[in-house]
Amino acid sequence: MKWNFYLAGCFLALTSCFLSAQEAPVHIKNVVTINSQQAKRLHELGALFIDVRPYQQWQWGHIERSNSLDLRAGFRQLFAPDTLDKKTPIVIYGNSTYHMRGAVASYLAALWGYKRVFFFRDGYFSWLALDYPVTLQSDQVPEEVVSREPEKEKD
Repeated sequence: MKWNFYLAGCFLALTSCFLSAQEAPVHIKNVVTINSQQAKRLHELGALFIDVRPYQQWQWGHIERSNSLDLRAGFRQLFAPDTLDKKTPIVIYGNSTYHMRGAVASYLAALWGYKRVFFFRDGYFSWLALDYPVTLQSDQVPEEVVSREPEKEKD
């Protein structure tokens, strides 16, 4: 039975690239769809935010304290047993209303037994437009550059 869920999840993840031009659904079974203000309130209450966009996009900018679990790569970690308490409130988001990644990921999380799944349908760009807390690449400490000085000649 678990493999059926896993295979369904893999299929949905692989097909998500073809669904990106459609508008994300409002209603997903066992998932609460929320707007920007509701997402902000959950953020203030300490809910776990999961960004399912590609990792490079997350690096450029993301909701403050969010975790990157790219739908096509890292998101399947949530399927593994004991990864996260199934009662933990999780808010899943993608770019915007016109991207299906967040909807697919929310559906999968509910299918895998998570009880408090919130789909932030408006997505990252709505959050950014409302000037809610974000972390941008320019805010992050640049990687330390290691340089090697030439060795001095010994006398």
